[in-house]
Amino acid sequence: MEEIIRVENLTHTYGEGTPFCRSAVQDMSLAIYRGEFLGIIGHTGSGKSTLIQHLNGLLKPTSGRILLGGEDIWADPKKIRNVRFRVGLVFQYPEYQLFEETVYRDIAFGPTNMGLSKDEIDRRVRES
Repeated sequence: MEEIIRVENLTHTYGEGTPFCRSAVQDMSLAIYRGEFLGIIGHTGSGKSTLIQHLNGLLKPTSGRILLGGEDIWADPKKIRNVRFRVGLVFQYPEYQLFEETVYRDIAFGPTNMGLSKDEIDRRVRES
């Protein structure tokens, strides 16, 4: 199987250097393969969301690496936007993600923020 994402020794600490410092993920490693279904479960506050937000670069590791196609996504921070084109993220409560007045405009929101042309946005919205 083809490995698409690898997490190597990921640690994420919130509020580092403050009295409120707290590690949400500590020295975690895993591999995700093409076509694989993966469930991440745990108690509230166990680090599930923190882990997921690292996979597309919403959060930067305190230490460790996230590899996408064998390349460290933070090796060149200027390319992090490209990572977000390749790794999508859907939050737990979709009703909090819908904010436009029409379904068309809601679907078009992501492609618009990607800087796609109006024709490409229209094509993608209608195809979805």
